Amino acid sequence: MRRFVAVLAAGLFVASASAQVEVLRATDHCVLPVTAFEAPASAARTAFPSAPDCVPATEGAVFDVTYDGFPPGAEAAFQAAVDTWSCRVRSDQPIRVLATWDQLAPSTLGSAGPFLYRNFDGAPTRDVWYASALADALTGRDLGADRPDIEAFFNSDFDDWHFGPGPPPPGDYDLYTVVLHELAHGLGFIGAMTVEGSVGRIGDDPSGPFSYDLHTQTATGAPLLDSDRFPDGSVRLGAALQGEVRFVGRATDQVAGTSVPLYSPPQWVQGGSYSHLSEDVYRVNTADGLMTPFIARGETIAEPGDVVCAVIADVGWSLAGDCAARVGSLPAFDPTLTLERLGPNPTPGRTTIRISSEEAVSIEVRLLDVLGRRVAEYGTFVLVGGTARDVVVDGARMGGGVYFLSVRGGPEPALLPLTVVR
Repeated sequence: MRRFVAVLAAGLFVASASAQVEVLRATDHCVLPVTAFEAPASAARTAFPSAPDCVPATEGAVFDVTYDGFPPGAEAAFQAAVDTWSCRVRSDQPIRVLATWDQLAPSTLGSAGPFLYRNFDGAPTRDVWYASALADALTGRDLGADRPDIEAFFNSDFDDWHFGPGPPPPGDYDLYTVVLHELAHGLGFIGAMTVEGSVGRIGDDPSGPFSYDLHTQTATGAPLLDSDRFPDGSVRLGAALQGEVRFVGRATDQVAGTSVPLYSPPQWVQGGSYSHLSEDVYRVNTADGLMTPFIARGETIAEPGDVVCAVIADVGWSLAGDCAARVGSLPAFDPTLTLERLGPNPTPGRTTIRISSEEAVSIEVRLLDVLGRRVAEYGTFVLVGGTARDVVVDGARMGGGVYFLSVRGGPEPALLPLTVVR
């Protein structure tokens, strides 16, 4: 048996040329609703920070916030949450936030979402959207100097805000905690999946997964981006998104020892389902309760917790400060795909190729002839780190000659030659 290890590198055909950089605005923001329930009297925070606990320019990330309509007290609370995140992730590029204080629906506290990019230089995997601030950090340059990385909106008509550094009085919502939550979504704690009626979809127009989606799976470990099991635009995907959904990744496994449950009620909640942690597992006033879909009245959270930091790492961020300490060291990203022949080559008939990766990666698998023309399509699959996928090539249906199995997970495909004999 011969093992062929292919690093994503220069391809052989014109068809393998790098794709154009694309930009997307997340219009389906993650929304925090107004709720009736009250947090227990014990609070997780006595005061929010008065300044960053690091030097963001050299030890974290510099946030540049444009405030639109914020009263002074609200701006101070917002800036305190910014100061916390500025020492929890690393980037040598500025992270621009447009923060708007305006009328929202009476049931909404706030919402946020990122611009996103895909197929940029330095993207870990091809055809996957990365939150703008993360994309800038990965490529080492500002991909969109004319637009914010994160858009955030907060309800100016809501009377029960608490702006101060201490715990809020009974019945009030802590703005610092709400902003800390929404900024996490803007950094990439957000997926593309949605359900319309009973049909599940991977984003809108243009469609495609976010880096978060590379890590989501069913309770039995089936990746939701497995196009064989859960085709885009299918009832099967819709049913899976309204069943038990979990998040898996190297950082998450390191802090939790297993995959972690997401909020996935049996009826899809737009802006709430899927892009939050389970409310049943991560409770009020706990650090990981920060990223559940509800913030209780009186709830105060000082820091993102172990699981929140791990999810931020798994979607692609290098961590700093308290988040780095919580998660611990992680191995460097390894883009190697391993292609292993499990059958004969040359072959007159069927042969099997096993594709594996140590990273979470979305791969597109095709068979090409020597001129780069498509002979067969095997679909798009997600390899969760440390897993494999077998592809069966039926040479009996093809003419004799040399073919290439093309596995595209990065800017260029990995190619494995196969010979069919007659």
